[in-house]
Amino acid sequence: MDHQIEGIMVTRLEAFKSARFIGKPILADVEFFDSLEKIDQFAADAGIKIYVTSSTRIQGGSVSGAIVHPASRSNHLVGHGIDMNIMLGQELFNSEALDKNNLNNLPKVIHNFIKSIRQDPILRWGGDFNSEDPVHIDDGLNLREPVTWDAKYPIIQSEMIALSQANTVSGQPRLLFFTQPFIQGDDVLALQKALVQKGFNIKLDSIFGSVTDIAVTAFQKSLGLTADGIVGSGTRKALGL
Repeated sequence: MDHQIEGIMVTRLEAFKSARFIGKPILADVEFFDSLEKIDQFAADAGIKIYVTSSTRIQGGSVSGAIVHPASRSNHLVGHGIDMNIMLGQELFNSEALDKNNLNNLPKVIHNFIKSIRQDPILRWGGDFNSEDPVHIDDGLNLREPVTWDAKYPIIQSEMIALSQANTVSGQPRLLFFTQPFIQGDDVLALQKALVQKGFNIKLDSIFGSVTDIAVTAFQKSLGLTADGIVGSGTRKALGL
């Protein structure tokens, strides 16, 4: 897939979808899609699924469940990195299982998947970082092309922020989803109240944190909706919002 136009940088945030990527939706810069397609093929070759826990992030705030301190020039900030666990059948392999020191104890197909990432000329596996992060994969944009990283940063950050703000022109409600810093407001409180009415035990704190995210995803799954944790028009309608 060609995301370059005559050598000109193309920066745009879009959703990347594949049956082998499960968990949270992947929002990424279109110029990271080629790398995601390679990861997807490596997963297909290994017969595994990638359980995504994080992709593009808004700058600022701590990252829930992070095993290392988020870097100030992280590739997550420009849509060029993902955090993930690995699913083999019904078994989930998390950061502890994927630790670099445990590689030789992993099932061969998972070991081969990580080996494919490490041998790729562009992709990087976080287990090789100085501060090891074995659930992280990126394309090293911040080191390979720091000027490009700088150019993409304000564009991607603006698009992420826009996704979480109401559209004052059309009057449409904003998308609600799990990100850092957490989305907060009366619309989140209304969502939480609707979830409580559906039987979910969550705190009414007006903050879209991990517990609300889990409840939204479970609700979507129960109705056969796309279980991505993003509260758009379909989920709002199903909740009576």
